[in-house]
Amino acid sequence: MTGGVMPGGVVPGGPAPGAAFALLDGHGPRYRLTAGEPPTHEPGWLAAHRLLDPYGAELAVLLDTEHRGSGHRTAHAAALTLIAVYAGRVTAAAVLYWALTGRVLDVRPKNVLVRPDPGHGIADVRLRVPRLLDPPPATHPPASSTPSAPSASFPSAPSPSSLALLQQTVLSAHLLPLATALHRRTRAGLRQLRGGVAHGCATALAASRADPALMARRWSAFARSAPGGLADLGEVATVTRPDGTPRLVYLRRTCCLFYTSAEAVRCASCCLTSVDDRLAAYARQPRQPS
Repeated sequence: MTGGVMPGGVVPGGPAPGAAFALLDGHGPRYRLTAGEPPTHEPGWLAAHRLLDPYGAELAVLLDTEHRGSGHRTAHAAALTLIAVYAGRVTAAAVLYWALTGRVLDVRPKNVLVRPDPGHGIADVRLRVPRLLDPPPATHPPASSTPSAPSASFPSAPSPSSLALLQQTVLSAHLLPLATALHRRTRAGLRQLRGGVAHGCATALAASRADPALMARRWSAFARSAPGGLADLGEVATVTRPDGTPRLVYLRRTCCLFYTSAEAVRCASCCLTSVDDRLAAYARQPRQPS
């Protein structure tokens, strides 16, 4: 579909320019996307919309791959780890791109393919059609409104309509239904699963090479009105690295049970570790090379 209002009241904004993928690539591998249907010599791709069926074969493959790869002892623990790494990889590009540009990549489930990593997490993400979405046009604009030039101060003032579209695309249509499907399949706690969603979305901003202060403002805007109660499941904080540069980090309030995996270690944001200890550990970590 290339014209008209799409399901959910969304207007297609046309193909995502190559510059969008290049911009995201510059922030690291977690934001890397591929366009189009996968070639036949690349097996293992799963359609994201089929993952939303709690008893479907695709979700079984994704969950079982994470279960084996991470060495979790239970399926519900694997589900808690899976949702966090999924949110921190599959939709991370859309969250960061919105934070940087105010535009929304089409990561609705029917447009997304994922390939699980046999070791842990998601290896690759594809957009069937690399396009941007726009909020539906206003049907009754105020009579006194006049066209205005784009704001030069956009980084501090994202539009409410783009925020609502991002939340609908990433959360309401994709991550939160996936959390519900994992809850139904494994009986993992829904609050803990949504905590993984919050962690992944926050990491999409915190792990980037963008200005930490800007990313903190973006997270505040995103989480404050997010469905699923995401704002209550963790918080961002800024620490100073050994070289004096600031770093944005996320502090979880729910547990992903990764310490029960074969690695038997707590994740860096583990809520079983005190806030002070987590902040100190984050501050000791050097900046990653570009």
